[in-house]
Amino acid sequence: MTDRRTRSGGSSPLLKGAALLGGAALLSKLIGTLQKIPLQNLAGDEAFGLYSAVYALAVMWMTLAAAGVPVAVSVLVAERTAEGDEDGARRVLRWSAGLLGASGLAAFAVLQLAADTFALWMGVPSAADAIRMSSLALLFAPLTAVLRGGAQGRMDMLRPAASQLAEQCARVAFMLAALLWAIGHGWSPASTAAAVHGGMAAGAAGGLAAMAIPRLRRRREGREAAASVAGRASARSSPRGAAPAPLSASGSAREIAGAGGARMGRREDAAWTRRELLRRIAAVALPVAAASVAAPLFGLIDAFTLPRLLQAAGQSSAEALASFGAYNRGIALLQLVVLAAGSAAAALVPALTAARTRRDHAAAGDHAALAMRLAWWFAAAAAVGLALLAGPVNVALFADGRGTAAMALLAFAAGAGALQAVAAALLQGLGDLRSPALHLAAAALVKAAANALLAPAFGIEGAAMAAIAAYGAAAALSVRRLRRMAAMPRPGVRAAGRAAASLAAMAAAVALLAAALHALAGGLPPRAAAALTALPCVAAGALVFAAALVATGALGPREWGALPGVAGTRWEARLARLAAALRRGRPDPNDSTHFIPPKG
Repeated sequence: MTDRRTRSGGSSPLLKGAALLGGAALLSKLIGTLQKIPLQNLAGDEAFGLYSAVYALAVMWMTLAAAGVPVAVSVLVAERTAEGDEDGARRVLRWSAGLLGASGLAAFAVLQLAADTFALWMGVPSAADAIRMSSLALLFAPLTAVLRGGAQGRMDMLRPAASQLAEQCARVAFMLAALLWAIGHGWSPASTAAAVHGGMAAGAAGGLAAMAIPRLRRRREGREAAASVAGRASARSSPRGAAPAPLSASGSAREIAGAGGARMGRREDAAWTRRELLRRIAAVALPVAAASVAAPLFGLIDAFTLPRLLQAAGQSSAEALASFGAYNRGIALLQLVVLAAGSAAAALVPALTAARTRRDHAAAGDHAALAMRLAWWFAAAAAVGLALLAGPVNVALFADGRGTAAMALLAFAAGAGALQAVAAALLQGLGDLRSPALHLAAAALVKAAANALLAPAFGIEGAAMAAIAAYGAAAALSVRRLRRMAAMPRPGVRAAGRAAASLAAMAAAVALLAAALHALAGGLPPRAAAALTALPCVAAGALVFAAALVATGALGPREWGALPGVAGTRWEARLARLAAALRRGRPDPNDSTHFIPPKG
């Protein structure tokens, strides 16, 4: 009975731990994205552009130094722990720490020595100090990644989650303190950006402390407890005054020879184990690292191309950095939209994985089709709504309207990015880990080529068009691959028409309400007027779009019945009554109120 309870309930701590770690990662990314707003507000577009360019380079080097190895550590530690090999698990941690420590030191040395070269390649010579400052994080982050992987391998998700939050909080706190100090003392944009980038090292050190201090405390307590137990056992077993029995000459020789042979055997075994361990770490880490490197490529391409292209088009270095900062206002909002879509899609991955494990292809296809339908609606609504509200949102968040046209264009890139994020999560749930990385790598090539073609002629608006092309290519490739794997049907003309009608209703409501609120708030300060325009319009747009989807029959029992926590609850009955009211009591013949959602 104990075994049965263990088997039935064993997955609950795992799911709770995964949810805890995923929630911490989401909150950490959200904090990291939102901290860009006060940075731009206080330091201005030039310092913000310089910070964004160096940050893209730092993230790439952090990824190269540490990506993949924590996953390998987690897998190998879990394997050794499951087999009861605690020494092997500790060996994995030691060698991984040595490997990543060496890679971190190497990356730190490269950035310190080649900072001026990288700054010249960017076309921003003043970025050298910020590059050197950001490299300090490489002294702490790799070891933190190893310790997080080891904790996850032992199913301890609390410490890695706390470490992620501690890292972001320390980074943002240091950044704000350094920013206020730099502004108060009248530092230049280059010096301000360098000071702010010290937050990366402070955050990495905070994350390492959150992992290492509890570990060291437990090890010290374990040694003290072991010494206490050994002392009590020795006192009980050894008579007072007794001396150890002497060894005979032959016995002593055999003892020494045996000990020497055992040590040689352990050395030989350890050498073989080390080679095997490094091979296994590489086998797991390299594919994950390749996938991780693809994500920061967009920011890195912009950092190394846009300032130079803008200067080639006639802008000075300071003007190019300010324009790059205005462009990154829209990038911050794009990242928020993509983050929200990817986090929501991650909730569907366990259901897809379970359906794939049961070989229930019909259920997997149903889940994937539902997720993509919701993703299309979310992406379209986010793109149209943000494009319509780009002006007030820009002023409300960033104090002025510079870069509004680029932000409106980046809204459509955000919609395509949301589609790609959802499709990538679904592909991972179906077991395809390689395709999303390949699609992002191909899209990065599109981004580089489109930047070179469009940015000299259209400035940051051209770079935004390049982002639309790149994210659109990645989304198209991922959706195409997903349709093949999940055997998803193509959307019908009627369903597309209903969604388009709902989107048109939302756009009309947002445009009319924005015009009315702008007229009413005309006597207020510009930033307050923009906020009072943007916030009600966002809420009203979401409500109108959802109501229109229900009213047109695009969103019906077939969709909400498959959502977790809705089927069979009071919410299902409330939604049915709402749908009937919106349709004036006429049932939709294309929806079934008796739809049974797929298992899992």
